[in-house]
Amino acid sequence: MAFLSVAVAILTALVLVDLVLTGAVIRRLRDTEKQIVEMNTPPDTGMTPGERLPAFASPDGELTGADLAGKRSLVTFFSAGCRHCPAQAERLAEMADDIAGRGFTVVSVLGVAEGEDEQLSPLLRKAGPLIVENNFGEVAGAFRVTSTPTVLVFGEDGVLVANGHDLDEVLGGR
Repeated sequence: MAFLSVAVAILTALVLVDLVLTGAVIRRLRDTEKQIVEMNTPPDTGMTPGERLPAFASPDGELTGADLAGKRSLVTFFSAGCRHCPAQAERLAEMADDIAGRGFTVVSVLGVAEGEDEQLSPLLRKAGPLIVENNFGEVAGAFRVTSTPTVLVFGEDGVLVANGHDLDEVLGGR
């Protein structure tokens, strides 16, 4: 009988230790999941809805903010070193005809650091004019873009109506 009581006590202690350790593992997994989400979610960037289209000019002077006046505009920002940009650039190229059919003028801005390849250029040119600038240059600065990809949608009145990092999410039903 004493043997049985000792066995039950040991088993109870082991179950309690297991419960405590399982709780700690679950807590650690939740913390890790939060960290992964934070690492993979780009920070808010660019202008906020309600702001007006800023004055800007491409480095070559061929495209300015005045060229977008009175037009529904989709302004996209990409960078050569961005890991999410190739998929978004490909999606933009795939949707180019649909976006144009919905009445949008598309302008893409590609930031390229010295020595980086402009591999995204052909895809981005399928959707509309492309501005290539060094890193986050004057155009990205005018729109206050600090991370890529960034997608901005302006109404005909030049007011920002939507922004984000995913083309499908930002365009939604627009």
